[in-house]
Amino acid sequence: RGFDAPLIRVVNLTSHVTYQLPSDTLDAETIKTFCESYLEGKAKKPKMQSEAIPEGWDTQLVKELVGMNLEEVVFNPNKTVFVMFYLPYSPASRALFPLWEELAEVTEGHEGVVIARIDASANDIRLSLQGAYPTLGLFPALHAERMVVYSGERRLDHLIRFLETEMEKAKRDRVQEDEDRRKYIEAMKDEDAKEP
Repeated sequence: RGFDAPLIRVVNLTSHVTYQLPSDTLDAETIKTFCESYLEGKAKKPKMQSEAIPEGWDTQLVKELVGMNLEEVVFNPNKTVFVMFYLPYSPASRALFPLWEELAEVTEGHEGVVIARIDASANDIRLSLQGAYPTLGLFPALHAERMVVYSGERRLDHLIRFLETEMEKAKRDRVQEDEDRRKYIEAMKDEDAKEP
């Protein structure tokens, strides 16, 4: 992606929002004013940077995500979504593409599993990604708001085992949450019944 340098941004690591200096002039006063406006909550909310949604993005084995559809896809509670956050100019990212395609082929028959990737250099990603690229993040169904970062060996059998383990864990966690909720509701009903 092309951009002019130098470039100054403020990144809020809590909200995952990036604010860009809205000026072509880079001097001490402009930078000071920009920082003060951010700290006072007056900085203009930035327009999210995103590539256009590719035609047929969801018809490929590896789904091509962009900033505009990332959250909609990964936070779907009915799907387990495994995403490669990559940099197209990174040799490590490019080396992982064939393995990612292979994983997509193996999981193709599993209706609830989505294998996807997103170019992290061309799309704003409002998630905490720490470490180097490529980053592999799993968003388990039932707990899609939670991202589990894969840090194991980059081998097909290890990726499959990780995917299966996290899917089972998400199911167990959901069963436990439902049971805890049921017990809480029963306890509240018992409390209400005891009151005169």
